Order: sequence, then C-alpha cells, then structure tokens
Amino acid sequence: MKRPTLKIKIKKPEHIRIGRILFWCGLAGAAALLGALFGSYMAVHHDLPPATELENIRSKIITTVYAENGEPVREFAEERRIEVPLDRISPVLIQAILATEDPRFYSHNGVDIKGIMRAVKEDYLSLKRRRGRRLQGGSTITQQLSRMVFLDRRQTLRRKLREMFLALKIEKAYGKERILEIYCNQYYLGHGVYGVETAAQLFFGKSASDLAVEEAALIAGIFRGPEVYSPYNNTQVTLQRRNHVINRMAEVGHITRERAEDLKAMPLEVLPLRRASSDFAGYFFEEVRKYVEARYGSDGLYRAGLKIYTTLDVPMQKYAEEALVRQLRVLDKLKGWRPDKKNLIEAGVDGLDDHWLPAWSGAGAAVGEVTDAIVMSAGRTEASVRVKGYTGVLKNEGIAWTRNRFLDAFIKPGDVIQVDIKAVDEDKKELRVTLEQEPLVEGAFLAVDPLTGHVRAMVGGYSFSRSQWNRATQATRQTGSAIKPFLYTAAIENGFTPASVLVDEPVTFEDRWSEEPWTPRNYDRVYKGAVTLRKGLEESRNVITARLLDYVSPQTGVTYCRRFGITSTLYPYLSLSLGTFGVTLMEMVSGFSVFPNKGVRVKPRFILRIEDKDGNILEENRMETEEVISPQTAYIMTSLLQGVVQRGTAGAARSLNWPLGGKTGTTDQFTDAWFLGFSPTLAAGVWMGYDTNQIPLGPRQTGAVAALPVWMEFFRKVIEDKKAAAAEAGEELIPEVFEIPPNLSFADIDRKTGLLVSPVCLFPFREVFIPGTEPQRFCTLEDHMKTRDYYGAEKASEEH
Repeated sequence: MKRPTLKIKIKKPEHIRIGRILFWCGLAGAAALLGALFGSYMAVHHDLPPATELENIRSKIITTVYAENGEPVREFAEERRIEVPLDRISPVLIQAILATEDPRFYSHNGVDIKGIMRAVKEDYLSLKRRRGRRLQGGSTITQQLSRMVFLDRRQTLRRKLREMFLALKIEKAYGKERILEIYCNQYYLGHGVYGVETAAQLFFGKSASDLAVEEAALIAGIFRGPEVYSPYNNTQVTLQRRNHVINRMAEVGHITRERAEDLKAMPLEVLPLRRASSDFAGYFFEEVRKYVEARYGSDGLYRAGLKIYTTLDVPMQKYAEEALVRQLRVLDKLKGWRPDKKNLIEAGVDGLDDHWLPAWSGAGAAVGEVTDAIVMSAGRTEASVRVKGYTGVLKNEGIAWTRNRFLDAFIKPGDVIQVDIKAVDEDKKELRVTLEQEPLVEGAFLAVDPLTGHVRAMVGGYSFSRSQWNRATQATRQTGSAIKPFLYTAAIENGFTPASVLVDEPVTFEDRWSEEPWTPRNYDRVYKGAVTLRKGLEESRNVITARLLDYVSPQTGVTYCRRFGITSTLYPYLSLSLGTFGVTLMEMVSGFSVFPNKGVRVKPRFILRIEDKDGNILEENRMETEEVISPQTAYIMTSLLQGVVQRGTAGAARSLNWPLGGKTGTTDQFTDAWFLGFSPTLAAGVWMGYDTNQIPLGPRQTGAVAALPVWMEFFRKVIEDKKAAAAEAGEELIPEVFEIPPNLSFADIDRKTGLLVSPVCLFPFREVFIPGTEPQRFCTLEDHMKTRDYYGAEKASEEH
C-alpha cells in the first residue's frame, strides 16, 4: 500500500505577483494606447485627398478682354485671378513672403517643428496675458496650401493634424518651387483678388515681376489677414504690417538694416480701389459677354481664363462716350431743371462731412469730371458743395437753363446734385464747379472700320449701369432722311445720274401698296422747282426722294435697303422715302460703310479671336463680305454724300477740313435725330432721342443740330490723333482720299441746271458719271431763267 503524496503549495514572493499584474496592465494599456493612436490616425487620415490632386485644381481664372492693340481692357471672373509662373514673380516678393510666413521653407519637410514649438510658447504666453486671443498655428507655407486647397479654416486639433499629414504628402509629391508657385497663385488677398499677380495689378497697376521692395512687403503682409491688413480698410494697420515684413526681411538678411529703415519711412501709396468705371465700353463688352457665354457657357466665360481679342479702339471709345454724354447733357438742359434729387438730411444721414457717395470712385478730382456732390450750404448767388475730400464753390453763373435766377430757389443743404469740375486746387483741396443734372434723353454711337468690319467704338446709351438696353444694336427707330442714300443708290443704278433733273413741287401720289393718297412735304415747306439729283440729296428735298422711289418702285427701294444690310421690318410704301420704318443704328452704319469700301459690305464684328489660358486659339472670326453695289456706283454715292457735307444739311462738318461724307436724318415732331457719315477709313453714326418715342427732343432739334455735333467732336479728335501721330514720327501726314475706281468719267457741268458748263454759268462743278451718261448739251441763259433760285442765295434746309 502506497503512502499518500503530500503536496505542499509554495507561495511566490509578493514582488513577483505585483510585477506580473503591472506587466499585464501595462500591456493592456499599451494596446489601448496603440488602438487609440491607430484610431486617431485613421480618423485624421480618413478621406484625405491624394497630394497629386494639387495638379487637378481648377482655378477660377480671370477671362481677359483685349482691345485691338493688345491692351487688356476688361475682365470677366467670379474670382479675380491671374496665374503666373514663379519666374515671373519678383524675387523681392518671394523673399518677403518667405521671411514673414515660412523662413525655413527650404529646410523642412512640410512641418516645421521649431515653428510649432514657437507657436505653442506664444499661445501659452498669450493665454496667460489675455484670454480669447486667436492662437498661433505655426503653419508652414505647405500647411497653409493644404488647408487652403483641401481643408477648412476651423481651428480644431483634427483639422490641424490633417493639415500636417497633407503637408508631408505634398512635400513628397512636389518640389519646393512648384509648391511656392501654387501658393502664390492661389492665396486670397482680399477684394475678390486671388494670387500675387492680380494683387500687384490691383494695388499698384503693375505686374508682380516689377514690384519694388516696399510694394512687395505690403503684399506679403496681407497673406496673414486679407481683411485686416488691406490698405483700403485701415491704412495705419497696413503700414505697420508692411513695416513688420520689412523688419523680417532685414532679420533674415535679405536687406540691410539701413535699407530697412529707409523703406519703412516711405509712405503707403496704392491706387484707388474703384479707379475704373464699369460704364466704360459697357455696351461693347456686353455684346462680347453674350457671345462668349452662349458659345462657351458660364464656366468658360468666368472660370476658364480665356483670352478674348476684340476690335475695340480705346481712344475712339473714349471720344465717343465723351462726345455723346456731353451732347445728351446739352439736349437735356432744354427741358430745364428737374427737382427730383435725393436729400441726405431728409434721409436721416448724420454728418455730411463724412458721408461718402456711391458715385465717388477714387479719392482724386479731375477737370472735366462730372460727378455727384453734396450741397453743404446754398445762398442766392453761391453754394458750397462737397466732392469726396474737396470743397467746391458753385456760383449762379450759367444757370439760366434751370429757369431760376438764384441757387437757393431750387437747391438746399443735403441735396445730392451733379456738378462739372472746372478747376482743381490740390493744395487747398478746393474746386470750382458748375451745375449739371443726369440727362433723361438717350443716344447711341457706333463706329466701324469699313474695310474690316471692326467695331471700333460703340455706345448704347447714356450709362450702361443705368440701362443695359443697347440703343445701338437693339433699338429700332425711324431714320427720317438718313435712309435716302440707299434709295438714291437704287436710282443711280436705274438710269439716273447726279445731274439728272427732277421737279421739286407739291405732289400727291397714289401709293400702290397702301392704296392711299400720300403727299410728301419738304421740311421748310419751300419748293424749288427743277433741281438736280445731287441738290435733292444735299438739301434733303423730300419730294425729290419720293419721286425717285416712285420711279424705281417702293419694292425696289426695299430690295436695296436689304442689300445694304437692313434686316428690320420694311414695307414697300412710298413713305419709305422719308424713313418711316424702324431700323437699328448698327444696320445703318453697316449700310453706310459700303460707300467708302467701294461697294462691299463687311459684316460688323466685335471679336477677332479667342484663346484658352495657354494661348491656344479656340476660334478666329474671319471677315464676312458681300458685294452690294459696283465700285463705280459706290464712288458716285460717296461724291454725292460729300456734297451733303460741303454744301448741304451737314455743312457744319466742313470745318473739319477732311474728306467726309454723310447724311442727316430727322423724324416728325423731332423725336429722332440722326447723322450717318464716313471718312475713307471709318464709318460712324449717331442717334439721339428718348426711349419713349413720343417725346420730342425740342423745337428744331434736327439731325444737324442734335446728332451731328457728336459725330463732329468724335471725328475731330480722331483726325487730331492722326496728325499728332504723323508729327511724332517726324513724317508728313498723308491725306486720306476716296479712291476713284476705273470706268468712270468726269464732266464740267453747271451744278444747278445739270447741263454742261458754259461761259455764262455761275456754278461750274466737276461731276462724276458712268461713261455714256454725261449731259449732251451746254447750259444757256434760258436754262438759268428756268431754274427757280439760280440767282438767289443758297442755303441748305433740314429735313423730315
């Protein structure tokens, strides 16, 4: 029998047991920590975009519109952004950015540990001193880029960690120069501006490649807070920030301390924020916008960075706008003063000295500028007004047009009025002004190169911001006698010559189309008997045009109008001879361009070509031409229309001393006034009237009185530019001429009888003919006696 085994349990030492517990607890804790870290990593890293997505950023790049000379004149954009390569950014700007935002940019891998430690220290000290201050982030340029492109701006630990992870990934995927280039082009710098190139143009009107050190320092300082450090928001704060950047540039060795002190002493100078009027060429650019948006969509227009090269001539556009607006003001004053101005005091505005009017763009004032003003005080003969930071003196000289004798009879303190600045004293900040008012009358102007169809200038009304209705392309208005050249062309090609004689006397026609009797009347109610076709056009004798249209037939008249490009509704009525149908100014100018272009009509165009942001041509707009009439007929008509300027209803334009032709037009009750004319290289037209065509312009406001002055002022400046350009080049100005085509003949005739000139004739004139159509006999004294006003004083009349 076996003895039972006795088992003795030996107790382990206490320290071993505790150690084992601690081991397992530590292991569990480590597992939990690792799990937490892994979970945190996954939470932070989840859904992070790949760094290579930087290359797929679709920036909303500015679409730029260029004038005919290649000058940028307009932008279309949701964000104002012009992207440039790094080598087109001034080295001093790059130095300023790096010195302020990330001095160790080229030495870290996307996260700057020293920068983070510095930021933590600053945050700790800030919290001790003052609670609620915005915390420092210590973000590198790469971190800022990752946040700007991929993340939001919320200050949370998770966002900060995601930002760091992305920065590390970006640094692995891209070189430092590429990261810096994207950063400089993507960063928002206030006022709708993105990127340093656009900022440089906004603040200084120059490229980022041309910035001076102090200018570069200003832009670099804005990166930290566009709204806080904008020079348009707080000049003093911006100056301090700029000087801080200059100090940082000195600290890192980009400039010397002495140079830094000199730069900090320089004043803060930037261009005005709203220095360009949205009205300039507004109607032209709207035509461009509509075309591009219809063809390329909203994304193409506002985000793709297209380059749109147009036909706009900037000086001509300025001349057209100035001339039209000036004449609109003249016509508007015929109606007297309109007491409908806003009063700031009655509107509850406190402090007239500090109130800024919306119409004031920029801080300066210039002679010839018409702008809003605040009436500060008003007496019988003198009033004090405020324009921006200037004090103006308004006297009652020249206010007869208001139909008041004294200023305080119709203006009072607080009124917002319009004034024309006549003199500026910058030292005293004082102005001398005269009274104006915004006109209600409207007008339109269009200038086209007849050889190419390029629209060189277009004004569709007094102000694009007031009304986007384009009266040059959309408004159809009765033309009055301005339609006559198209009908005279039909006559020339149907057997008539400039010397053909017709009878100017009262007549009633049985209109075959309207089946009603129709009696045309001359504007002056004077009838001159036998007159030549030339004189009928020069003096715009309505009866003569009606006889011509009756002879060739109203249907032929409509056909010729169509050939000249008139697409508006026309009916074959005899009243077509007096321009009773609505036509657009664009149609009329296009039609008149046929005469100086030897019978060829080139379709008007606004756009030459469109390129993508890389310069690849997307489309080119080629000329569309149509031969309307023969070169011979075109020259004969040109000669006739030159006569309108030399001796006829547009005689005032003779003072320009330039080869010009044209035709006036006036409608019944003076509701529409026209002038269409041309030189050998330019065709242009003017329309004046109210949008409501029942309102007359005023008594005797004919085309020669109301419209021709605009056309003359425009052409005077264009001619002066040609002379100045020749003088500057040291060359003799070569006069423009209307080229005479072959297969024409010239004969000396008596201008009043239309017969070959004889020694007894008083009005010899060299007339142009199609060979074989010249007069066949010489003029006699008997012919003189049969001509009603042969020995009378000549004076051109106007027309309906």
